[in-house]
Amino acid sequence: MKILALHLHSFIEYAQLRGVSRREILSVMTTPPENFLQEAATVSSEDFFAAINFITTSLKDDLLGIRLGNFLNMNSLGLIYQISLQATTIEEALFYLNNYIDNTIRVVQPEIQFIKDRIIINLSTDGDKSEASTIVLESLLTIISRELAMMTAQPLDFQLFSPACSPDYPSEWQQGKSFAISFKAALLKASLQDISRLHLDALIPEYLKLIETMKLEPTFSSKVKIASLNMAKPELPALEKIADVFNLTPRTLQRRLSTEQTTFRQIIDDLKKQISYMLLQHNRFSVADVSYVLGYSEPAAFIHSFKKWYGNSPEKVRTRLAVSA
Repeated sequence: MKILALHLHSFIEYAQLRGVSRREILSVMTTPPENFLQEAATVSSEDFFAAINFITTSLKDDLLGIRLGNFLNMNSLGLIYQISLQATTIEEALFYLNNYIDNTIRVVQPEIQFIKDRIIINLSTDGDKSEASTIVLESLLTIISRELAMMTAQPLDFQLFSPACSPDYPSEWQQGKSFAISFKAALLKASLQDISRLHLDALIPEYLKLIETMKLEPTFSSKVKIASLNMAKPELPALEKIADVFNLTPRTLQRRLSTEQTTFRQIIDDLKKQISYMLLQHNRFSVADVSYVLGYSEPAAFIHSFKKWYGNSPEKVRTRLAVSA
């Protein structure tokens, strides 16, 4: 059974950020693809689970699946964009999401049930009860819950279930007989939220280019930048979220950054500075759009920050960029 290599690539990228050797992960695979990012590249289910088992054993993290799902937000945005081109309601979005899982992660079987006024999406993996299977299913459920929350204009009252759930899990998780997400069936007919102002078809490639340049720097602060961009929704995540994805306390993360003479706030400001300059080169992004993408409460606050970074207003910098192009 073949699985899209890009999925395993995401697991490996996260493991590398946590200090696991890519070479050692690939060594447990029988036939790793030459290029995981090639559109048609696949891996066997045996190699897929062998690699994830190695990562699981190396990290010894009970919340690995959830942390991985949170880390893969940039992947989620790409999928949300593709779905938004085809669907108008949550019901249609679930249909395309189900097709995506069927076609690219064939070891996972989704099943939809209606119980009273709620819909339950169960995920399973061919009867496999291994820890690696738990990691895969919990990461998928984390991604699905976030995608649904971003796509619907209404509040998503959802609950996540896992047989492995413990008191250490986030509050939205409960002990369950299967891996599942549950929410009100009435939401199926809800319209999708308008995400056009995010211009995801332009935004995602720019974020990914930034990530690639940061991989060249073997520092912890670069890893924090990479994690921040991967977890962007598209606004950048808070300190607590980033610390958790590294399985660190916020204080420990700040302490590690201080050894490189920087802070988390400086990192986020630097990323906002780079992203704002990058997006202003796209005429489709208004100043208000850039402000929204970066998570500012209003454009005036963004303009104030931008002037501090570049000494000029966003519009003046955009005009200068257009002249020099």
